[in-house]
Amino acid sequence: MSIRRSLALAGVAALTSSLVLTGAQGAMAVGSPGTPSAAAPSAAAQAEQAKHQGLDLSVRGVPDTFVAGGPARVFSYRIQNSAKNDFVAFPLLKFKNKAGTLKAKDLKVEYQLPAGLPGGGTWKAGSIAPGGGDGDDSAVLILLGGVSDGGPADDALLFVAPGKRIDIDVRVSFTKDTPLGKAGVVPVAFEANADDESDNGHFSCDGIKGAGFTIKAGGGSGKPTPSPTPTKTGKPSPTATASPTTTATATATSTPTTPAPTTPAPTTPAPTTPATGTASPSASPTGSGSGSGETTTPAPSGGSTDAQQPIDFPVDVPKVAPPKITPAVVTKAKTAASDADKSLATTGGGDDTTAIAAAGGAVLVAGVGTLVVLRRRKAGQQG
Repeated sequence: MSIRRSLALAGVAALTSSLVLTGAQGAMAVGSPGTPSAAAPSAAAQAEQAKHQGLDLSVRGVPDTFVAGGPARVFSYRIQNSAKNDFVAFPLLKFKNKAGTLKAKDLKVEYQLPAGLPGGGTWKAGSIAPGGGDGDDSAVLILLGGVSDGGPADDALLFVAPGKRIDIDVRVSFTKDTPLGKAGVVPVAFEANADDESDNGHFSCDGIKGAGFTIKAGGGSGKPTPSPTPTKTGKPSPTATASPTTTATATATSTPTTPAPTTPAPTTPAPTTPATGTASPSASPTGSGSGSGETTTPAPSGGSTDAQQPIDFPVDVPKVAPPKITPAVVTKAKTAASDADKSLATTGGGDDTTAIAAAGGAVLVAGVGTLVVLRRRKAGQQG
């Protein structure tokens, strides 16, 4: 096969693939034009179903272990709108342990909204949900937003258009006095159909969409149980038998004959005293084991995976006083979402379909360019 024919076939293949990608993008944006099913609901039924369809909530990357008194750990909370209507929602998270003894004082929750939204791109402290978030269902209900005048702040309301999603980064830490054992976190939203002014909102909470984890003790018995002899902070004297002068200058002038049975100076400590000889010298300069406890705290949490555990105890829908959603706040949230979309458009951000469209356009340009070059080359040869 000639080189020209090979290049021509490559151009045709590129053009064909670009058309396929462009068609796929159109199908994703508009919907598959397949023949309707015989059991397809009527237009009125679809409208009614879309009216009551809620947002899809999920938590992702929740660690399987948290350490009481340990560092904060990060996961994400996703709100996705698969319905055909605009929705608004206050994002919340419910934390609960199996014993039902977890309190708001036991944990610290911070969140970070996507860049472009009001306050996005910076970590902010979560708030106890107004109306009784501490103790609801023997759990702790946290609002991922601020509180104003006894209710959620206006900026806490999120607007989610059809086909859109919002990913919120969350980092959580537990105090050293937190009850240990099995616990979990469940995504919650107080949501309303933004296209229906009569929809005053409702809580959405499903324990199946949550993730379980274990709260473990920080450091455990991390102290290395020092030797019976009192340790001094100044001089690391291993024993109290030899004279102070010989022990102080053992490394400089001691002969290997007499100190051999008593002092572990030259090379004998490695094979003979691994248990007691290493414990007492290391304990004295580090403050009798307090430093070792801190270094071991992150160790158990570092072994967690992203394979989320299910919650093996019930988590109910919040029973706190529902917040109010006014038309003015909905308009404000919609404007903020529109501004965020414009910011993403100018900075090159967007969802996966945008990337597919860009790839299809690039391949289309490459295929057309290849055909044009080949045609000019062929015309030049014939001329």
